[in-house]
Amino acid sequence: MKLLGRYQGRNGWIDIVECSWDGTRVYFEEGVRQSQATPDGESVFTYVKLMDELLLRSRHILVLGCGGGTLATRLSRLGKRLTIVDNNPISFILAQRYFELPDELPCIVSDFRKFVFDDRAYYDGIAIDVGGPGFRFMEEFDTETCDAIRSRLAPGGRIVMNVTVANDIDPTPDRIAARLAGEELQTWIVDEQGIEDRNAVIACIPGKTLGSRPALDRVMRQSHERWAIRRGRSRSRGPLSEAQSR
Repeated sequence: MKLLGRYQGRNGWIDIVECSWDGTRVYFEEGVRQSQATPDGESVFTYVKLMDELLLRSRHILVLGCGGGTLATRLSRLGKRLTIVDNNPISFILAQRYFELPDELPCIVSDFRKFVFDDRAYYDGIAIDVGGPGFRFMEEFDTETCDAIRSRLAPGGRIVMNVTVANDIDPTPDRIAARLAGEELQTWIVDEQGIEDRNAVIACIPGKTLGSRPALDRVMRQSHERWAIRRGRSRSRGPLSEAQSR
């Protein structure tokens, strides 16, 4: 690997490296791989490609989280109107410099929770890809925050989120999906069973069918990984019902 740059970010050191065997660039934050893409900014992560497909019908998308910006770069190339929010201002600079994030996209420096509580705009798609060293999904995405995120949806809108899963019995994706969906949306989980410390994609959509199943199936087949689609298992939202489900 070739080190292209090292930068101090709000959450620790960020290293941008280039892989000698395939030319892809990797965004490491405190040693954790957050993004990896080809030189023209196309992500190599299956979960990003799945999120792309799940958001294909959306036109005005709020993107919470930047990192290398590969999700936003792809959505922009698909003609989507984007607003990108991240609390680490250097992420926008690095995404533009190393990962082809278009300079003209609106990039807002803010904690994602503060933004959704203060925002008054509506979106037909909300993409969530936040995290990093020490990030606690269940605490950050409490019921109040998930209600605020859902309140930014225009009629017919959808929420798609990447979440880290420790193992097959980790309830995190199902519980967060239930909080994001509320009573209005249906929940789906695209997951890779049997893999520890993996990514899973939550989809909260207004219809009873996922809608883009053939395209998702193609992405999963091309990855040669163990991805599969299932319905969300939980509709509980409050502290009492969560405690009962343990």
